[in-house]
Amino acid sequence: MITTLVNVFVFLCSIAIVWYFAGVLIESVTHLARRFNKTGFTTAFFLLGFLTSIGEFSVAINATLEGVPGVSVGNLIGASFVVLLFIVPLLAVLAGRVELRNTLSKRNLILALATVALPALLVIDGSVTRIEGLFALLVYATMVFSIYRQKAERPDAIAEAKPFEKKRSLMADIGRIVGGGVMIFFASRVLVDQAIFFSLLLGAPTSLVGLVLLSLGTNVPEFVVAIRSVLKNRSDVAFGDYIGSATVNTFIFALLALVSGRFLFDAGETAGTTVLLVIGLILFAIFARSESSLSRREGSILLLFYFVFLGLQIAALVGYARV
Repeated sequence: MITTLVNVFVFLCSIAIVWYFAGVLIESVTHLARRFNKTGFTTAFFLLGFLTSIGEFSVAINATLEGVPGVSVGNLIGASFVVLLFIVPLLAVLAGRVELRNTLSKRNLILALATVALPALLVIDGSVTRIEGLFALLVYATMVFSIYRQKAERPDAIAEAKPFEKKRSLMADIGRIVGGGVMIFFASRVLVDQAIFFSLLLGAPTSLVGLVLLSLGTNVPEFVVAIRSVLKNRSDVAFGDYIGSATVNTFIFALLALVSGRFLFDAGETAGTTVLLVIGLILFAIFARSESSLSRREGSILLLFYFVFLGLQIAALVGYARV
């Protein structure tokens, strides 16, 4: 009992570390964007999308080293679910509306959502191969190239730096980014270890634990962005981070498959998740295309998909615990 409580405490402390240093990371990245006058959705997509995915990168690396790639695959699928069918809808509910104008063209939005859904579709047969990893990489590269070629958005998405912010040196910002990234990496390694512990304790597959616990833990940076975007009325920047982060998960999946080679994955664990994810993303695209925004009502509908997903995973975990 004491050992279990200690592991729960370590798990929560690791999430707290990711939370704190994600805030440091995002603040420094935003400051750099202002310093170089790189603003808006595209900056958030290419910069924040990668940096807030450090947790997923480190989970993939450490899961590969531990010989449990299923943890990372479950985490990546669950993380995409959390970002687009929980955090973004929650942002719409809290802020009243998420404006999507000057973000993605309708064509690129569909391409990005298809890229997000790809890992869940590729594991449906119960295995992951290098060929599938290469295919996922090509799809991701096509999506990135298409968004890169898209007409630039308005240059006012991130306000000009305040005078007091300019006093901090470029090296200080870079140092904070590197330091924050290192701390998030090691905290995420602890999250992997604790996920394995909980899976053994419950007798559940590690990929299922990754689908629920790690997908929430490694998306703490995105929760930070959501809170700050509501306070600063910068939902366009937040949306850029979310789409960037969710599509980077497909990039990580591709690298994981290419490095690990063929490995098995219990498709039964993610079959329901895949169906919910695909239907949810289709609705997301319909809502986003209708008025180039996501309303509070539409956000509430999408949130239902996440709560159904969460209910299914909790039921599965309880079932494994009883066996």
